[in-house]
Amino acid sequence: MIKTLTTVLAFFLASFVISSNVYAHGASAVAGEWLPVIDEQGKSEAAILSQIQSSPLGNEILVQYEGEGKLEVLGDDNEPFIRITKSGVYANWDHPMWFKVQTAGPRPLPEWVTDQKLESKWTQVSERNYYGWYDKRLEKTDEHAERWNIALAVNGQRQDLSGYFKSLTPPSKRTLVTVDNKAAPIADLTAMVIPGPERAIRVSYQGDHHMVVLDEYDEPMLRFSPKGVEANTQSKGWKQLGRSPVDSDAKWVKLSTQAAYTWPDSRLDKDEQEKWKIPVFCHQDKKVKFIQGGWVEIARL
Repeated sequence: MIKTLTTVLAFFLASFVISSNVYAHGASAVAGEWLPVIDEQGKSEAAILSQIQSSPLGNEILVQYEGEGKLEVLGDDNEPFIRITKSGVYANWDHPMWFKVQTAGPRPLPEWVTDQKLESKWTQVSERNYYGWYDKRLEKTDEHAERWNIALAVNGQRQDLSGYFKSLTPPSKRTLVTVDNKAAPIADLTAMVIPGPERAIRVSYQGDHHMVVLDEYDEPMLRFSPKGVEANTQSKGWKQLGRSPVDSDAKWVKLSTQAAYTWPDSRLDKDEQEKWKIPVFCHQDKKVKFIQGGWVEIARL
């Protein structure tokens, strides 16, 4: 059921940018230096699904309710101004918050609406069981504020939506992975790190013998030779890469006719060690040697 609801919600969000009723202002870019994120652990009510759509205009939240009865969104005065049910969405037409959340920026209130508490006047605004609105509570107005909260009530019981603000400011430094081909040279082997979301290493071999790269579990994973590169599809390291071929009947399967190969390797991720090492077994001298390197912190421009 949850998977189905998630799929439906994703479809609703895809319509966020084109619907003239509920999702009139969605966009893909993110506004400001902070992004509001919903707590995963806070989603205890299975009947409630929610997502945040951030754009240059502001942060818009979408809530879908599949439960019985009603879900109400409470304003700063703890009075409801949006009511979501299976049969549709209703707005408290006399509540100032209803008019304030329709646009990302400031909006003049109608003459009959004031910040004083008025008699509730509920009007149906949608036949769906979901609604999206701009909510100022999703904006980080205080630099010391680390969390946000939107008060909800499910059939009269509080069920708040909450989360935290994620900084979009890039760190002042980034970690550069380096390779030291000269500190402990391996004959006929050169290596270089390929930067990217997943740090990868490219190894080239020009020797006349076999050279085997071991995985994190010290099992043979890749075999280089003058004929190319082969993968041990039965090794745990190869399986964790999730690359084809998988579960081949043959233990060693040809990957390339060139003696060069690139793969992401978690050993390149910075940890408490001063250096990273990837062991290789050289058949020429029957010894295990290491492709190795380190990490350098460089300032972002």
